[in-house]
Amino acid sequence: MVNIDKEVNAVIDILKKEHGYYMDMLELSKSKKKIIVEGKVAELDKIVKLEQNMIVNIGQLERKREEEVAKLSGILKLNSAQVTITELAKILRPELKKGLEDIQDKLQATFSELKAVNDVNGQLIEQSLEYIDYSINLFAGSGMETGSLYEDIGKNKSKQSKKNIFDTKV
Repeated sequence: MVNIDKEVNAVIDILKKEHGYYMDMLELSKSKKKIIVEGKVAELDKIVKLEQNMIVNIGQLERKREEEVAKLSGILKLNSAQVTITELAKILRPELKKGLEDIQDKLQATFSELKAVNDVNGQLIEQSLEYIDYSINLFAGSGMETGSLYEDIGKNKSKQSKKNIFDTKV
């Protein structure tokens, strides 16, 4: 049997570093919720820039992971696409298998939580945009009309359609 411990350990180390970045992103995403609710645009911008830097770092780690997977695929004489955690777990020593499966579980849990937090933040941003759209329309005079729909005699008052100044659906 071929010894691939060094390469597998390298992949595990890279995945642990990536997990650290994702945990940091999760904490930032959680803090964004309060910032979005409070409408602090400047602070939100700072967080987005931090996240962008983290994404660049994760991308660099991903390239390193792909290089290690390419080494593994060469040693195992497999296509790089065939070298998955599930496939590696079938041939690894128990301690390496456990290390790889543990980091996989941690990453999956973090991704799931990150997705849920980002979904909530997305909904909050969407609600904020709808509120801004509503406010602009009110300000521009395209909001609800005041007064009754009926004239004094009981006839329907004709509603004149007001044209929006702003294209509200961006």
